[in-house]
Amino acid sequence: MTPATGHRRPRQPSLWDRHWRQHGACAGSDTNLFFADNRSCGQEEALKICASCPVQTECLAYALDERFPYGIFGGTTPAWRRDLLQRRPHVTSWRALLSRARAEHLSRPHRTTPATRHRRSPPAAHATRN
Repeated sequence: MTPATGHRRPRQPSLWDRHWRQHGACAGSDTNLFFADNRSCGQEEALKICASCPVQTECLAYALDERFPYGIFGGTTPAWRRDLLQRRPHVTSWRALLSRARAEHLSRPHRTTPATRHRRSPPAAHATRN
């Protein structure tokens, strides 16, 4: 909190947040949602929550480093994580790998794109004729 106003300061983004769990979009959610049966709609709801999470990368690295066989972590299913671990068996620290990738991404200049982009209709010549 700022002493003068009594308002909370906005969370400053960092390269890697040591206290990432406190900032998760899932904080305060029903944890059963994140460990729902693969066939249930609970898993889809958990993935939607993860999609807007500011610490999705930290959560994913944690799940990969700890080799969690169950649950939704970092916007991924257990099957997705198993596949990734099998494809990249040489990775010893997912936290280190994803932290480096984030740092490289943030250091690159980014081009801005218009907020709305209209798709062009296909030319009439390509339309199917009967």
